[in-house]
Amino acid sequence: DKMSWLNVRRKSVMGVIPALVLLMGIGTAEGATGMAFLKNGGDARSTMLGEAVVSRVEDISSCFWNPAGLARAVRPQLMLSHVESFADLRQEYVAALQPLGLVSAALFFNGQWSDDIEGYSAAGIREASFGYAAYATGVALGAPVGWGLCVGGTCKYLNESIAEYSASGWAADVGLQWSASDVSPLRFGIALQNLGPSMSFIEDSFDLPLTIQGGASWEILLESLSGCLLVAGEVRHVQDEGSALLAGAEYTYDGLLSLGFGYQGGRDTRDVSVGLGAHIGLLALHWAYVPISEDLGDENRFTVHLDL
Repeated sequence: DKMSWLNVRRKSVMGVIPALVLLMGIGTAEGATGMAFLKNGGDARSTMLGEAVVSRVEDISSCFWNPAGLARAVRPQLMLSHVESFADLRQEYVAALQPLGLVSAALFFNGQWSDDIEGYSAAGIREASFGYAAYATGVALGAPVGWGLCVGGTCKYLNESIAEYSASGWAADVGLQWSASDVSPLRFGIALQNLGPSMSFIEDSFDLPLTIQGGASWEILLESLSGCLLVAGEVRHVQDEGSALLAGAEYTYDGLLSLGFGYQGGRDTRDVSVGLGAHIGLLALHWAYVPISEDLGDENRFTVHLDL
């Protein structure tokens, strides 16, 4: 009967999450990969939360982390993000989102480059300097499919160059999010990033940094403190890095100010992060700070988010 059919559908949707999370234990073959810039985050709030955001993103930052989150956007959005990192590396992330009925679409550009690098011969003689640049640009779509489940996909063109040499190709991301209802404080999510063919640089071929990440988040209303607390925990496996445990917490006061902390266990050069956010009408500003180990320096990330 109709009620039995509905129960079957509900159980099927709820079964998708744990089944996909099991993929986290399967992993991928270890080995060197290229296009390392694809592993850098896209916005300051996510960095602040230790990048444990695949289950919770619900705005334009979903372009980078989990395109399924685009399905939860209700109005056009614009995001600009800037990073000052170690070794004079800079990153710019620009994205625009437009809801289109049941589907939300977004365009994005993720670029990274460095100042000129001094070149030296094998004998240690100084030669001409050279530059490094890389970018990914593409389109992302997200849509709800019923019973609290949202799905999404991304297609992106990739290019990386050093001096006169370059490599290019394409990749895709897929993801989903699930919650019992629109107001449920608990949400699950999983995303597969950088699915694509091998690429070649000069005469050497390399794989993309295939990434699998998933977990859960919980939002707690704190009426006595005039705010809410978000906590999240996720697991990430990157093909050439192994697995890492990600955790984050954010307290937001009266919808105006936020303070967040993050932790990444299992990474070589970074573990903790901290950040601040300010929400003024349709405008949101975020800053995140990440100390980098091994005397590489620190990373500061700034993001401007505007609802249109």
